[in-house]
Amino acid sequence: MKSKKILALLLTGAMVMSVAACGKNEQTSGGDSNAGGQEETGAQTAETESGSDSNAGGGGLTEVTYMHKLNGTEKYVGNGDINNNVYTRCYEDELGIKLNFTVAAAGDDYTQKLTMAIASNDLPDLMDLPAEEFSELANAGMLADITDSYDTYASDLLKQTIEVDGGIQLASAKVDGRLYGIPQLSAADGTCDLLWIRTDWLENLGLKAPTTMDELIEVARAFRYDDPDGNGVDDTWGIGFQKDIVTEDGASPGSFEGFFAAYGAYARAWVKDESGKVTYSGINEGMKDALAQLNQMYQDGLIDPEFGVKDTVKLSEDIAAGKVGMFYGLEGMPWGACKSNIENNPDADWQCYPIVSATSEPAKPITYVRISRYYAANANCENPEALIKIANVFQDKINSLESTEETLNTFGVDPATGINFAEYAAFAMDPAIQKCNTYYAEIKSTLEGETTVEEIHPEAARYYKVIKNFIDNGMDKGQDSLGWNYYKFIGPEGSWNTIINDYKANDKLVQSVFFGAPTPTMSTNLSALNKMQAETCVNIIMGSQPADSFDEFVSNWKSLGGDTITEEVNEWYNTTFGN
Repeated sequence: MKSKKILALLLTGAMVMSVAACGKNEQTSGGDSNAGGQEETGAQTAETESGSDSNAGGGGLTEVTYMHKLNGTEKYVGNGDINNNVYTRCYEDELGIKLNFTVAAAGDDYTQKLTMAIASNDLPDLMDLPAEEFSELANAGMLADITDSYDTYASDLLKQTIEVDGGIQLASAKVDGRLYGIPQLSAADGTCDLLWIRTDWLENLGLKAPTTMDELIEVARAFRYDDPDGNGVDDTWGIGFQKDIVTEDGASPGSFEGFFAAYGAYARAWVKDESGKVTYSGINEGMKDALAQLNQMYQDGLIDPEFGVKDTVKLSEDIAAGKVGMFYGLEGMPWGACKSNIENNPDADWQCYPIVSATSEPAKPITYVRISRYYAANANCENPEALIKIANVFQDKINSLESTEETLNTFGVDPATGINFAEYAAFAMDPAIQKCNTYYAEIKSTLEGETTVEEIHPEAARYYKVIKNFIDNGMDKGQDSLGWNYYKFIGPEGSWNTIINDYKANDKLVQSVFFGAPTPTMSTNLSALNKMQAETCVNIIMGSQPADSFDEFVSNWKSLGGDTITEEVNEWYNTTFGN
């Protein structure tokens, strides 16, 4: 059934519509293959399993357009950019596929441009789509059926990566049994919030990391008003939040979910109640208590009054600039804003801690089978198999057991500069469900002398060497921010070691049980419900609505489609998992 939302967008779009050309074969001039300033390696010239005949016939390139969501943290070497880097050159050299980016943007900028492209029916050949837009476009007949392309061209390693959970997440990309995209997988363990704190600020003020909500508020107050950075200027905030309270992708850094969990609630989770029924935690009574506390913190000046207009990119900039000393975020924070902060100020230091509780019960962070995006092809694309062939490359270069240190340095993180070349990759699919747990265990055993570096996965060995070098050379952040990065992520003081494994061992994780494609009523009503929820939450925090207005929101949510969505979610759950 065609999506009403998509059809509405099309009807209100531009009168003159254009569909991006696809699969246009053209002869191209050679050009400098090393224009990005990087050394080419033998890894870039080996043929891959994914259709090495794409460039047969004398140098013609299959050109495809692509709308790509960036992380916002990409850095380039020399005159390289998103159009000219080690991955784009690899796609051309090994696959004969040239990517032409129609949009390459991060955060809200990408969302806005995607909405405009859908409304004007000006979609590129290949695209990154949030779950809701993917479902709508697939059901509207606007995406290519890639079932045969996946079966024919996906390498064994790509299939193993995507289907590591038995194909459950892949099934969410199917309509009537046919495949219309590839889900970007995530490890549920890695979607839980941690509390990240500037430990140098704690030391400067003689404070300890908080273990209760009352203590967290006192630390936030000290970080706001007691000059934690010692510069004599009133320029720091107690705790960092970003604007997207009701979000599908966790909105890290600056998530609210860890804070809400202190009150036994979550903004977007579907959880089972004592009777076994699946309910929406966003209308849980604990949400009202959490919002009332946030409002008090806002009134007390502990929260940046501009949080309501800042996305994760803007908050990351504040963290990097040393304006924020505490926030909720995911396990990978040492890769982004925290590392940038260390590079700007080597005296800074960050450590992750368990989220705190506001009640007598322990706080349990929520985890999600969070499919942050789907990779899909336009229904008018002449070469949808290009998506699969490109997706194979990341597996060949990063996740293969045959990867070498040279390959990983070229296509992963450069140990000399700390630049993460993997951020350039299109359709990068990590075996996320297994990877961090496996690598952490292998690195730990090697550091403890139980295994040798030759016995572990090449990428884990690469991480180990960086961590070991950091430890052996005095753990100097100023000289080796990349070593600090790895150490805090997957080393002895890393998030997997210090927090996530403890969460798991002590049964402190709650998993949201719904991760299917949007239900029928979600497709028509959820955007409006999410907007209403987000506005209610922000207004309560900022004081333009009283906390008791949350009760009216709950009543409206239920009557405007929420109760019907709840019934559909329960039907999906019972059909998918039985009893």
